[in-house]
Amino acid sequence: MLAAATALAGCSADAEETRDYAVPAALCGAPVPAGLLTPFLPPGSKISLEDTAPVEGARRCNVSVDGELALVASRERWKQDEDLTKVAFAHAKLEVDESEGSGAYLYSGSGAVGRTKGCVDPAFPGQGLFTALQVYAPDRSDAKAMKGLITAYTRSVEKGGECAGG
Repeated sequence: MLAAATALAGCSADAEETRDYAVPAALCGAPVPAGLLTPFLPPGSKISLEDTAPVEGARRCNVSVDGELALVASRERWKQDEDLTKVAFAHAKLEVDESEGSGAYLYSGSGAVGRTKGCVDPAFPGQGLFTALQVYAPDRSDAKAMKGLITAYTRSVEKGGECAGG
């Protein structure tokens, strides 16, 4: 009886994780492996991405599932040598739990910030480009997966047009 209940519970958990949408291969122009993005997206029928520029020097990618905001990926200009903790505290859903050994990333299960390398723009003297991820989908927290996603997202941004030589 216990085995049957456990099997049934496993089936219902799988049913809850059904995604009738394709996980995007990019966050508004920044390619990322879908497998790194999947842990932060809830089940649902439809996914949409909205690419916005809320202020000069910033770009946001709002990822929604069934009309509900699930994740925000952003790229924004800060003082070149800005402390990552200060950048992190400017973002909702990001509790500073862990840092990556190089000092280029801070992350938690529900968000992360990263410092790009070589992303300069003469229009923004003295400023560097930073990346941020914020998870809004409930019950989607995974620090190890977030470390992988912020690393991939930041490297992708570094290869993009917002970086010198990108």
